Amino acid sequence: MQREGDVRFSVIVPVYNVQNYLAACVGSVVEQAGPPDWECILIDDGSTDASGRMCDAFAETCPGVSVIHRENGGLSAARNTGIAAARGEFLLFLDSDDLWPDGMLEALRAVLDAHPGYDWYVGRYRELDEATGQITEPRAAQFRPGPFSSPDLAARAARLFDTCGWSVWKYCLRRQYLRETGITFWEPVRWAEDWPFSLLLLQACDTLFFADVVMLVYRQGRAGSLLNAGDPPRQLAGIAAALKLMESRKLQERLRPGEREEFLHRAADVFWPVARAAACRDKAARRACEPGILRCKPLWRYGRAQVTGRRSWGVFARLLRAFGPRFTLWAGSLGKG
Repeated sequence: MQREGDVRFSVIVPVYNVQNYLAACVGSVVEQAGPPDWECILIDDGSTDASGRMCDAFAETCPGVSVIHRENGGLSAARNTGIAAARGEFLLFLDSDDLWPDGMLEALRAVLDAHPGYDWYVGRYRELDEATGQITEPRAAQFRPGPFSSPDLAARAARLFDTCGWSVWKYCLRRQYLRETGITFWEPVRWAEDWPFSLLLLQACDTLFFADVVMLVYRQGRAGSLLNAGDPPRQLAGIAAALKLMESRKLQERLRPGEREEFLHRAADVFWPVARAAACRDKAARRACEPGILRCKPLWRYGRAQVTGRRSWGVFARLLRAFGPRFTLWAGSLGKG
C-alpha cells in the first residue's frame, strides 16, 4: 500500500530469492515505532522462488509497503530502480536478508533533528551469526560520532573505510543530493557494488556526519549471499567492471589532482583479497581467475590496507608484477590444503 502524504524516509529493499528471510526483513521495517513517515519499496529483481509473491502480499496488506517487479539486472540496477521511484527526503538501503533493530528509526529521527543540514549520514551496525543466532558488535575501529569534513579525498576515504567500511546499508542519504550530483550505482558492477558508489559519494561530498545509531543487523555467513559466494571469477569480473568505469573519461574529468590515485588504492584493497583467494590448489579454478586478474592489471601497483599491512601479501603483489598471474597463483597455492 503506497503511503499517502509526506514521506521522510524511502527504504529501498532489493529482493532476489530470499524467501526464507524476507518476512523478517520487511517486518523489521513495518514494526518500527513512531510516525508513519516512511515508505518501503521492494524491488523484486526477477526472483525465481516465492519472493515475488511474498512482495505482492506485503504490498497488499502492509501500509507503506509497495513493490516493483523487474527482470533480473543485479543489485545495482535494482537499487537504481528504487531510487528513481522514491519520494522520501532521505534514502535508506536495506538488503532483504538483513534486519533493522528495534527503535532504529526513532534514534535516526532524533539525530537528524538534532543535527540537520547534512547530505550524508553514516551509522553503525551489528552482526547476526547465522549459525548461533548471536548478535554482536563487529570487530572494527572505534566509531567516532559527529561531523567529519576535509577537502582531501584521501582523508575522507580513510575516515569512512577504516572506521566503518563502505556498505550502503549504513547510509542515510538526502535524496535531492543524489539527484543534484547524478550519482547512481554502476549497473555493470555485479559484486561488491557498494564500494564504487561510496567512492563517488566521497568524491562529491566534503562532509559526512557519523550518527551513533545502530542502523542494521547484518546476517553474517548466509549461504548464497554475494559476499559469501566464494566465486573469485565473478568477483574479479565485478572489480574489473568498476575499474573500467572508474577509468572512463567522464569520471576522470570530474576528479581533482590526486583523487584518481586514491580511487585506485581503494579499489586495490578490494582486489587483493580476491586475488589471494584465487591462489588455490585447484588448477582449473586458478586458470579461470587469470583473465579477471589481467583485467585488473592497473591495480597491481596499488593498495594500502592489504599489501602494506601483511608481508606475505606484499610478496604476492611483487610476484604478480614480475611474473604475471599464472606463476603467481601457482606459487601462492603452495602450502594450501
